[in-house]
Amino acid sequence: MPLRAFLLASMIGITAAIPAAGDAEEPSPPARLLCVSVTTGFRHGSIGTAEGVLEEIGRQQGCYHLDYLRMPEGDKNDAAWRKNLVSLFATAFAPETLAEFDGVMFVSTTGELPLPDLDGFLDWIRSGKAFIGFHAASDTLKSSDAYVEMIGGHFAGHPWNAGGEHGFVVHEPAHRLAAMYPRRFRWRDEIYQYDARYKPENVRVLISLDMAASTPKHPWHVPVSWVRDYGEGRVFYTNFGHNETTWKDPVFQKHAREGIAWALRRSEAAAEPNPEVQAAEYLRSVLAAAAEQLSADHDALRAKADAKIAADPGWAVALRPTLLPLRAMKPPARAAIYKELLAEIQR
Repeated sequence: MPLRAFLLASMIGITAAIPAAGDAEEPSPPARLLCVSVTTGFRHGSIGTAEGVLEEIGRQQGCYHLDYLRMPEGDKNDAAWRKNLVSLFATAFAPETLAEFDGVMFVSTTGELPLPDLDGFLDWIRSGKAFIGFHAASDTLKSSDAYVEMIGGHFAGHPWNAGGEHGFVVHEPAHRLAAMYPRRFRWRDEIYQYDARYKPENVRVLISLDMAASTPKHPWHVPVSWVRDYGEGRVFYTNFGHNETTWKDPVFQKHAREGIAWALRRSEAAAEPNPEVQAAEYLRSVLAAAAEQLSADHDALRAKADAKIAADPGWAVALRPTLLPLRAMKPPARAAIYKELLAEIQR
């Protein structure tokens, strides 16, 4: 049964933009995206706003139209509700249904979604499809290492809460998926850190938390937005999107628009992993935490570290394994590693 038939009441098509008279060539027909906003864990209040914004972006851009897989009505603790949800996913993620789509969005999904064939879904993405994840898409399917590997990482807490204003750094100001943001900026949103399954060699990080400009200061890298090639498919993920105000922000909307267009191959941008960039930001995060704990001169240490990184980008990569144990330590126990790092920077 086609997806349109089984969820007609929940699915809204977005019509393609009409090309202006005199255009040299007709635009590509709009892609079809399955927009999933089902949650079996925490449910974000911004989801409804997100759906409306994404629909409007598709309408304005003429790049895609959406079909929705939403929460069914009823009590999700009820067995009948669960059975209905399983049935909806069985139809939506059946091979013959996925064949009708060019990609899928997970919009702050959470928990263990009842995908009937997760491996088959991941193979579908690898075949050349788009996966677009917003905010809690990385707090989804925790039990699946394969899903976590595909999206890039899994939620492991958010010390930087929705009510706080945090600092961010854009690693590639000319990259079209991040160029709408200043090189450094502040924004109010909830920012995730990720568990040990995050692998810097898998993704190209475009935006990270600027630990020196944020509170609390923890000695590890916190990526915020990234892209990756996944087989022949493309993955775009951004952690922004907890707050409703984020979805209403024109700059974030452009970030989302460019990420979706890239994932659908309507634009081109670099996606090769950048572990050296990430290692450098990891080191800077450690320095921010170390300077605070040891009452050291952060700016002087940062300048010396940046000079060493500029001279040899591999230096930060080589240091990263010695810094990883900091995450499992209580702050007082970190001092010894901090002192060794500061001595290394001074050498």
